[in-house]
Amino acid sequence: MSTIYFVETTTGEQRDFLCRWTDRFFSERKRVRIVVDSMAAAQLIDQLLWTFSQQSFMPHAIFNPRAARPEEPVLITLGQFLADGFEALVCDSQSDLEFMGLFETTVHFILGDDLERKQQSRVLWQRARDSGLNPIHVPYERKR
Repeated sequence: MSTIYFVETTTGEQRDFLCRWTDRFFSERKRVRIVVDSMAAAQLIDQLLWTFSQQSFMPHAIFNPRAARPEEPVLITLGQFLADGFEALVCDSQSDLEFMGLFETTVHFILGDDLERKQQSRVLWQRARDSGLNPIHVPYERKR
């Protein structure tokens, strides 16, 4: 059964939380897919992953459909498509429930300061629960 973590955050802190969850999955030896909706977002996350932690480095790459599939354990992809070998999904942008269900573990961010996205997250939570997936709520926690 797939588990979807519904993580409360703010728009300003979302990408910091994205890096923290990616680091968590990487330390658990899971291959991680990060889904974005633009090349600008992919490049920003690429930069953030380079500078996120002084203690650990997460080998990562931005997926290029014209190149060979990268071997890095963290792959940033533009959009949703099948790619075998990834256990975890971290959603920087909205993703379909069916796509999320293809992974052992998914992180979906609930943006508390964006009312439209917050409502979309509520609907997604209900659909995940009704579909037999395992939604887990992670309350907002201020950065320390």
